Amino acid sequence: MMEKETVTVTKEKLDFSTLEERLAELNATAFTRAERECRMEADPAPDITYSSAFRAKLAAEAMGVPQADISTLPIAEYASVVSRVLNFLLRPLAEKVIRQEN
Repeated sequence: MMEKETVTVTKEKLDFSTLEERLAELNATAFTRAERECRMEADPAPDITYSSAFRAKLAAEAMGVPQADISTLPIAEYASVVSRVLNFLLRPLAEKVIRQEN
């Protein structure tokens, strides 16, 4: 009887220190592609910007990794990444509002 071989897979930890810079390199095509993929997957978010799956897709594209690499992160790290994408997307609007109020 043959023994079952155990395979240990170590996943390289992603470095998100340049996430915002990489997001800035994306164009509208990346945004609409991620939006289309989410809509085809029946994402119920009325405003796609608030969908965590959408933000994970953008993060994956920016980082040059499959979305599964983002979606399988530990929950705290995943929440941090998708929150940073949301902050990146909304920052220009927030800055405009702040300028108008001053």
